[in-house]
Amino acid sequence: MKLRLMICAMATSVALFATEDTLSAVYGVMAVEDTASCNTVVGVPWVSDSGADISLSNLVSAVTLEADDILYLYDTANDQWNGYQLLASGVWDPLTTVKGNTIVNPPAADEKTLARGAGMILQRAHNANPIYLCGRAGTGSATSSIAAGTSPSNTVQTLFANGGASDLNLNTANVAGGAGDRIIVPQNGGTSIQYEYKNNKWGRYTKQSVTKTIGSRTITLNQDVWTEGCTIPAGTGAWYMSAGGNPTITWQ
Repeated sequence: MKLRLMICAMATSVALFATEDTLSAVYGVMAVEDTASCNTVVGVPWVSDSGADISLSNLVSAVTLEADDILYLYDTANDQWNGYQLLASGVWDPLTTVKGNTIVNPPAADEKTLARGAGMILQRAHNANPIYLCGRAGTGSATSSIAAGTSPSNTVQTLFANGGASDLNLNTANVAGGAGDRIIVPQNGGTSIQYEYKNNKWGRYTKQSVTKTIGSRTITLNQDVWTEGCTIPAGTGAWYMSAGGNPTITWQ
């Protein structure tokens, strides 16, 4: 399936705090800045009260949202999008879609569970108020499993997110991809940063000014320079475009 949604902003953790109840379970709220009428990649940082995967209806607070806002979840296994539209009552209503000749009915929002490290896209109808994600802090690490493609011309995409409390450098964490694998991290304003797995390292090409001396002349050229490194910030969602690799990324 080709990605047809234009990503205009990225999830950014701007407020993270927790309280402790009598059972010593730590709860928190993460505020995600957003841009009106754009699509924001949102990460899943929390678990449910029991410590299991959290339901969609409990994770995303409707307090700052408006009717007709839509959450999109990408189902990699079935190569399809599942959508949930916010009603005026504050309930997330699953959207019926058609894939080929098949009618797809997503589960109810209170039955749809999301694991830490999963990613989703929120399409805003009007306002640009922050998005609030509520839940319980998970204990231990979280993982994102990446589906494998077969070649650079036949990639498989996985929407994932940093489900931990800190940024993660994939090279430092020894996250090995496959040759030609790419990671696309959306940025504010509709731009994105693209990383590539090359020579057993993650990195990216950037335009840099290079000064060269030829005889008595000195010239400055803008060249593509390979720089190693790929950091996924906490709370940030991204696309993994697999050309063959299928790593499991562990978030702390």
